[in-house]
Amino acid sequence: MEESQPSEFQFEIEQVFLVDNGTAISGLVELGSIIPGQTVDIHGLHSKRHGRIEAIVVDGDRVEGVEPGQICTLLVVELTAGHIGPGMLATHAGGERHKELRARMPREYSPAAA
Repeated sequence: MEESQPSEFQFEIEQVFLVDNGTAISGLVELGSIIPGQTVDIHGLHSKRHGRIEAIVVDGDRVEGVEPGQICTLLVVELTAGHIGPGMLATHAGGERHKELRARMPREYSPAAA
C-alpha cells in the first residue's frame, strides 16, 4: 500500500510557517515529485532533519502530489519551525547529500540567518 519513494525530489524552502498541526514550508519543486505520507529530509547548512508530508497545497487547494516547476506549500509533521529556515532544501528521505545538492542548485544558495 505504501508508495515507493521517487528517485529524486528537490524543493527549495522559501518561507516557513508554524501552523496548528505542524510546520508549513512553501517554495518551488525543482526536481522529482512527492505525495502526502512520504518522508522528507530537510537539509540545513550543517544538519539534516526528517519529517513526514501530511498535506500538499497548491493555490489554496489540497492536492495529491506535485511535479517539477510547481510552487506549493508542504505541511510537514514531526519537526518544528525552529528546525527549518528559508534557503534550506527538502529531498526525499535518504536522498543526495547536502553539498551535492547545493552544487546542483539552479539558484544561488542563501542559508537562513543563524
